[in-house]
Amino acid sequence: MNISTQAGLTGKILIKHIAGLLLLLVHSISQAADPASIDDLFAPVPAPAESSTADDPPSEIENIPGEGWVTKYNTVSDKYNFRGFLNSKLAYTYPSPGHLSMFRNTLELESSGRINADVSWKVSARGVYDAVFNLNNFYSDRVKDNRQFEGALHETYLDMSSGDWDFRLGRQNIIWGEMVGLFFADVVSAKDTRQFVANDFDLIRIPQWAMRAEHFKGDFHSEAIWIPYMTYNEIGAPGDDFYPLGTQPLPGNPTIRNDDQPAQSLSNSAYGLRLSMLKAGWDVSGFYYHSMDAAPFFSRSIENGQAVITPEHDKIDQLGSTLAKDFGTVLLKAEAIYTWGRWFNVDDINNPTGLVQQDTLDYVIGLERTFINNTLLNFQFFQRWYTDYDPDTLFDRFESGVSLYASTDFNNKTEGEILLISGLNRADWMLRPKVTWDMSSNWWLAVGVDIFGGDSIGLFGRFDDSDRVYGNVRYSF
Repeated sequence: MNISTQAGLTGKILIKHIAGLLLLLVHSISQAADPASIDDLFAPVPAPAESSTADDPPSEIENIPGEGWVTKYNTVSDKYNFRGFLNSKLAYTYPSPGHLSMFRNTLELESSGRINADVSWKVSARGVYDAVFNLNNFYSDRVKDNRQFEGALHETYLDMSSGDWDFRLGRQNIIWGEMVGLFFADVVSAKDTRQFVANDFDLIRIPQWAMRAEHFKGDFHSEAIWIPYMTYNEIGAPGDDFYPLGTQPLPGNPTIRNDDQPAQSLSNSAYGLRLSMLKAGWDVSGFYYHSMDAAPFFSRSIENGQAVITPEHDKIDQLGSTLAKDFGTVLLKAEAIYTWGRWFNVDDINNPTGLVQQDTLDYVIGLERTFINNTLLNFQFFQRWYTDYDPDTLFDRFESGVSLYASTDFNNKTEGEILLISGLNRADWMLRPKVTWDMSSNWWLAVGVDIFGGDSIGLFGRFDDSDRVYGNVRYSF
C-alpha cells in the first residue's frame, strides 16, 4: 500500500482517533478524585459492569501492563484486547539556517484476539500528522506532500497453528537480524529512512504483505516466506533533511524524479528460506532471500538536454548467516550477508546510467556486556567487501566501521544512552546521546541530539547539515 496515496483520508482518520484519545484522557482525569502522582492522574478508567444473560458467559475487563484493555470471557474464542500509543516528536535542526524540522505526531491503534486455541488475529493502523509545515515554510511542496499527512494499515494478520507448524498471513514485520544501530541481516522488512537511522526501531520498520510458515522441532527452526506484493523503503523527497543523495545541491542541478517503484505483479514477488538451530548455547541461522531491492539505486539519464536522476529498484539475491553465543557476562553476536545483483553509482561520465553492478559481502561482529548496575555496553566492527570491485565506484574495495553503544539507569525511572557509529575509511560519524524518563506506566519523555560529521561522500558525513536536537513524548494505552 502506497502511503502517499492515502493523504486525502488521513486528516479525517487522525482527527477521529485523536478525539477519541482526548475523551479517554478527560474521562480519566475526571475519575481521579485526588491524584497524588502522574500515575494516579492517568490511571485507567474503571470498567463499567456489563449485563449478562444465561446465554452469555460472564466477562471481566482489566488493563494489563503492556497489553492495554483486555476483555476476558470464560471461552477462549471471546478474548480480545485493544491498545495503542500517541507519539509526538519535535525536532530543531540547528546548522544555519536553523529551523524547526519536525513536529511529527503518530497515532497507532491495535486490536488483537483469538478465535480458538489455534487461530488468532491482529489489526493495527497508523496515522501521522507533521505540523511543522504549518509552523514554517522552510521545505518545498514536494517534501510537504511526502510527509505532512500519512495513514496506512500496520501489522495486520491472521495466525494459525497446527502441531509443530505456525502460519502467519497478512501485513507483518519479519526480523532476521539483531545488531545495534544499523541493519545487516534484517533484509526483509522495508524501512522508513526519512530520518536515516535516527528513529525509534518500532517506528522505522514498514511491514510486508507476506505468507509465512514456521516449523519447530526440538532445537531446530525453519521458516519460509513469500511476499507476493512488496513494500519498498520510504526515502522521502529531494530537499528533505535525510534524502539519500544528501542535502547539498548536485552538480548540474539535475531533475530528481520520485521513486520509480516496480509494478505490483507476481513476477516481482519475493521469497526466502531461513533455517536456525540452538546447539550447546550457539544460536546459528542461515538464510536465502530473493527480492526486488527495497532500497533504491539512482540512475541518471539525459532528457531534452536536462540531466535526470531516477530512483529505481531491481532484483537481488542474498545469502546470509547469523550467530549468537552467551559467554557468561559477555554476549557474542555476528552476521554476514552476501548480496549479488545490486547496482551502485560510479564516478564515470562515460557511463550513460552512472551505474555498475557489484557483488558485496557485508559482515559485522559484536560484543555486548551487561554489568551488575544495569549498565549495558556494546561494541561492533562492520565491513563491506566489494568482491568484484570496480575502481570507478565512490567507495574503497573494503569499507569498514565501528559502533559503540552504552546505556545505564540513573534511577528506576530515568535512563541514559549514547550511540556512536563511525566509518574508518574517511572518518565520517554519527553521535546520538539520549535521556529517557518514564514519567508513569503510560507516559515517557525523551530528549536527545543527533549529530553527523565527516566526509560528504560518507555514509554519515553527507548529512552534516542535518544535526538536530529533539524532544519525544509518548502516551501508551
